[in-house]
Amino acid sequence: MSKKQIEYVTCVIGALSLMTGKPCSSIYQKLNQAGVIKDYLVSAYDVLHTFSLEYVAEDVIELMKKKGYSLC
Repeated sequence: MSKKQIEYVTCVIGALSLMTGKPCSSIYQKLNQAGVIKDYLVSAYDVLHTFSLEYVAEDVIELMKKKGYSLC
């Protein structure tokens, strides 16, 4: 993972934390457990970073629901 990708994932986790009211550490653990960080945020970084953080955060929430996880 490059430095830019790490910074991006951190920003997405922060946006999710603000949206859900959950601590960043909890968000990170759930995303990591579901494989969303590696398999989605990092692998699709080239495309995702062109979208707003709000859009990506909402997309991640929907993806987590499909995987059977809840961030809220």
